[in-house]
Amino acid sequence: MRSSVTLARRYLSLAPATPPRYWTDPAPLERAQTEYDDEVSGGFLKWFPELELKGKDVFDIGCGYGGRAVRYAELGARSVVALEPFQHQCKQGQEFAAERRMHNVTFIVGCGEQLPLRSGLFDVITSYDVFEHVADLGNVMDECLRILKPGGTLYAVFPPFFHPTGAHLDSWVSRMPWPNVLFRTETLVQAVGEILATRNDGFAPNPMRPKDRLWNLNGATIRTVKNLLSQRTISNCRLSLYPLFSPMNSKWRSWRMKYYAFAFRPLPYIPALQELFVHRMVLTVVK
Repeated sequence: MRSSVTLARRYLSLAPATPPRYWTDPAPLERAQTEYDDEVSGGFLKWFPELELKGKDVFDIGCGYGGRAVRYAELGARSVVALEPFQHQCKQGQEFAAERRMHNVTFIVGCGEQLPLRSGLFDVITSYDVFEHVADLGNVMDECLRILKPGGTLYAVFPPFFHPTGAHLDSWVSRMPWPNVLFRTETLVQAVGEILATRNDGFAPNPMRPKDRLWNLNGATIRTVKNLLSQRTISNCRLSLYPLFSPMNSKWRSWRMKYYAFAFRPLPYIPALQELFVHRMVLTVVK
């Protein structure tokens, strides 16, 4: 165990990363504004060009600091209800909505596994990079289906656990790819803990939940998501897989992409490799 932890530390230290300032010392409403600006430039809705929000009742699960929810209201949603587990994020979201004079946006504190809402309320549910974080994805899917109106649609985008940065360490400890493929969970947890102790900058991730694969990650894979969908009664479902270096992935976008992106396009369709080379699952579920 000790030798594997040492190896993991050395691997992670090849490309160290530290949290961005807006994680540790954000300006007032900065996080909400960042989300809003991203949505104005495409954000979540670029994945679903067919999605029309005008006149719809929308539920945004895992809304963060509320910037996207406010943007959905500006785009004509009749109402937007946004949920986040933390009071301070909902408070900032409500303040941001008031600042932009969007009075049809409501923020509520709660968890996706037990939504504090009655059934059949919404035409649309949106979820951007959230489903990999929930404690029990199956329960969350069931709750989403419960609160949708008949014929309503869930739209979700999220990464599979084993894609290059699927361990979510690249923002705060290391940019090295596939650490959760190369090392066991116990090894990574200890190695990261030692790195943070040595770094001693005061940053610490949220505590791991009992079933987490890594910090706030349930370990959802393409295979497990397909299994969950097959176990539920739904009218229609589409799960699309987007490869690394896809034009949709701004994080990997560069002028060099046109020279090597073609090599990655087939990989999401090869069962033995797709978990490693898909950077987003794009899910549409009609109740």
